[in-house]
Amino acid sequence: MKIFLTGASGFVGSHLVKSLIAAGHEIVGHYRTPQAINIISQQNLEVWSGDLNNVQALTKRLQGIDSVVHCAAEMKLWNSEKALYETNVFMTQNILEATKKAGVPQLIYMSDAAVAKDPSIPNLEVCESRALPSLQNFPYCYSKSQAEQRVLAAGNEMLRTISLRPASIWGIGDVIDRSLGKAADLNQFGWFDQGDYLFSTCYIQNLCEAINKALLSDSNRESFFISDGSPIQFRQWMTRRLIAGHYKVPTLSIPGFLASPLARFTENGWKYLPLRGEPPLIREMVHLMAHPFSVSIQKAKDHLAYVPLFDIEDGMLEIEKSTI
Repeated sequence: MKIFLTGASGFVGSHLVKSLIAAGHEIVGHYRTPQAINIISQQNLEVWSGDLNNVQALTKRLQGIDSVVHCAAEMKLWNSEKALYETNVFMTQNILEATKKAGVPQLIYMSDAAVAKDPSIPNLEVCESRALPSLQNFPYCYSKSQAEQRVLAAGNEMLRTISLRPASIWGIGDVIDRSLGKAADLNQFGWFDQGDYLFSTCYIQNLCEAINKALLSDSNRESFFISDGSPIQFRQWMTRRLIAGHYKVPTLSIPGFLASPLARFTENGWKYLPLRGEPPLIREMVHLMAHPFSVSIQKAKDHLAYVPLFDIEDGMLEIEKSTI
């Protein structure tokens, strides 16, 4: 299969390139600045660095493609509403338009399980049949939800659309490696309610397996939660991940009921005072990490034949090997 992959240089995309090539697919990977990332030339990988918002140019490049896998996204949580909309919603709309014009038969969108996390009700064993909540107070989640809805609405007899909703994705090069681990080493990361709540996670190689399964699926206009299977206590998982990456494990804990008010107070300080960098606590981060959240993968098992190939300890051992 010939696959056009957006976000090929990102955390998910870089792992996915290797997985798809290993599965025998030909990849056209979109890299915004290929000259800056020292891409290793390899068979079955073609680099394209055109403008994903240029529908005409993208339509031309998508000729002969069997599936578009759209992983490119803006993930910055602070002071980024405009960038989130432009990348996660507007660009997705343009990719959909080009995909249809080029006659590509399938598009797989990388959504986020958090699009279904409702701050007003319990969020355990959430399944796809539950209506999506209003998330306008959380710009990242809202942008991903809006993009997913556009993707699913675009599906028809000519274009099959699938949205994958992975739970918190982790693995080599994840958000722990990029930021949270460093914050923990600086004593700037702690627990909410001691981290004593259930949480769904998704190891990157399990997500790659789900994408490989989705490529073979005839499903159309369907969303699927993807995770490592049974949820785990957040503190147990995060402690193991920090240790695997040789980061400091925090001891500080904030009561859950104080998390959102404290985040609001911190955000206001960074908004109105000449403070450097980004606030250490943001309401959307509280929404994403400070509460119980687990998802059901039964639909993915039934319709995609998805089964997690790796358990959490397998992934942790791979991370430890990479840091030796």
